[in-house]
Amino acid sequence: MLLHHRFIEVAKRQGEKLAFIDRTAGREVSYSKALIASLLLAGKFKKYDKGFLGVMIPTSAGCGLTILGALMSGRTPVMINYSTGAEDNCRYAQDKCDFETIVTSKALLQKINCPHVDGMVYIEDIMAGLSTLKKIKAAAISKLPAAAIQKLVAGNSNQQDAVILFTSGSEKDPKAVELTHRNIVSNIESFSDRYKFTENDIFLANLPYFHVFGLTGNLWVPL
Repeated sequence: MLLHHRFIEVAKRQGEKLAFIDRTAGREVSYSKALIASLLLAGKFKKYDKGFLGVMIPTSAGCGLTILGALMSGRTPVMINYSTGAEDNCRYAQDKCDFETIVTSKALLQKINCPHVDGMVYIEDIMAGLSTLKKIKAAAISKLPAAAIQKLVAGNSNQQDAVILFTSGSEKDPKAVELTHRNIVSNIESFSDRYKFTENDIFLANLPYFHVFGLTGNLWVPL
């Protein structure tokens, strides 16, 4: 199953239970709110490049929702490492994967002293630009059955790429690593089966693109 389709099923089942405890922003996000937010972002992302969409946002609920929104819009998130040479890494990823748009944060760029790179759009501006009408529409869609919502968002094969990661570059240039929906689902199923997680467990996570799709509907807390 596609990761974002699975998330829709989990969000519909869990409803007002907590999906994220975001220590970086000091907020809690329920599954129902996460579903609405990801639908809103998917609508905004549809106007950007088809194919790949750069993501350079700190580990947070915002990062997880951005990834979900990208997948729902039919884009594949390319995760850009900002801890080592953010500006160069942005340009390298754009060139390597042939895309332009990078969703990032003004607060992050200021904190790491990274200049604006052509193609950057800011999550703060995206959220501020959401109209009341769009919010009402997304909330209405979120009330539909899971199967109906799944038909309204992107749907591909589980062999399609779910995310692009980059190696550290310890051996020459960093390499783009493609992970399919099936790859990640298999990892989650193995991980969950090994440790016998239940819906009452909480993940301490520093990899939001993995834990946001937890098959048991668990919370995740960024470190």
